[in-house]
Amino acid sequence: MTYNHITSKNPAHYWLVFLGIPILFVIGSLMHFVYEWSGNLALVGIFAPTNESVWEHLKMTFWPMLFWWFLGYLYFGKKNRICTVQWFVSLAVAQVVCPIVILSFFYTYTGALGIESLIFDIFSLFLGLVVAHKLALHIYQFASFNRYWLSGACVILVLLMLAFTVFTFTPPHIPLFKDSLTGNYGIF
Repeated sequence: MTYNHITSKNPAHYWLVFLGIPILFVIGSLMHFVYEWSGNLALVGIFAPTNESVWEHLKMTFWPMLFWWFLGYLYFGKKNRICTVQWFVSLAVAQVVCPIVILSFFYTYTGALGIESLIFDIFSLFLGLVVAHKLALHIYQFASFNRYWLSGACVILVLLMLAFTVFTFTPPHIPLFKDSLTGNYGIF
């Protein structure tokens, strides 16, 4: 990896990243209810929270952000000369950073400070999106990666997709996966 300023005259990547924050915040917030609205369909449970565990709520950013970045790449990719390697490495970084920010903020105000607040819960979603997108844009603009980094980014994204899918049905029995209302784990 090298540090290399690659900004272009076309602001597509700014548009995708900064417009993505409010759009993904709204979509992520609505994702909280999609599983229930679907009549508790297992397939929908892969993409939307199935219970009140902290892990399940991370789906509210993961899947919408993944689709947003893929659609943005497909729509703007060739026309705006988006660098494929930088784009997907930036996406992978955003997908790792967003849950770390959300979990760090959540466990700080609940565990360390003993605060339970729906406003803070909602703000953690927004904070995770902002930090992840700003960092991803910075990486996209200033870092330069060879093609091998694309493979690494794809592996990270596939592993995260598998984790969200598998742990929907068979989560580990640790507090991160425990439904705070029922004490159950997973979709069943």
